[in-house]
Amino acid sequence: MAEGMRPVEIVSFSRAIDRSGFSCGKPDLDAWLKQHAGHQERSNNTRTFLAVDPQSDGVLGYYATTTYRLELGEVARLHGSPRRRYPIPAVLLARLAVDERSAGRGVGRQLLVHALRGFVTASAQVGFEMVVVHAFDVDAVTFYTTHGFTPFADNPMHLFLTTKELRATFDGL
Repeated sequence: MAEGMRPVEIVSFSRAIDRSGFSCGKPDLDAWLKQHAGHQERSNNTRTFLAVDPQSDGVLGYYATTTYRLELGEVARLHGSPRRRYPIPAVLLARLAVDERSAGRGVGRQLLVHALRGFVTASAQVGFEMVVVHAFDVDAVTFYTTHGFTPFADNPMHLFLTTKELRATFDGL
């Protein structure tokens, strides 16, 4: 592991894991994890994964995923012109957040890689053309573009990575 990176264990959501101390500095992302993740998980609307400290079991970060479909208007905005006649099936990396106390220690990157590896596996069973992210702020845009995502032509806060690019990245590893 690179210097400064904090070793984490990434596990599927469990109500048994205490999330009450999590704070990423963005109240909406904190509240979602603490108040809504459990219900969304039970309703099969999202799948949430938690990065936990193996020594303290504290939540260092999380991400949530769900299915997604880019409607024709979004498809046109994605490319900057109306190229398609039908929606694009996708997966949405709906949320990704790191506790402020773990910021800058590689937890976000580990969560992203875990999510993307999961999408590669899923792509062998379910057809989708891309992974979509709706970035929370400019810092998130920088994070995702550094990791290969491309902004939509008309909205730099929405980014994508094609399934083809995703598979090419992980097939060589």
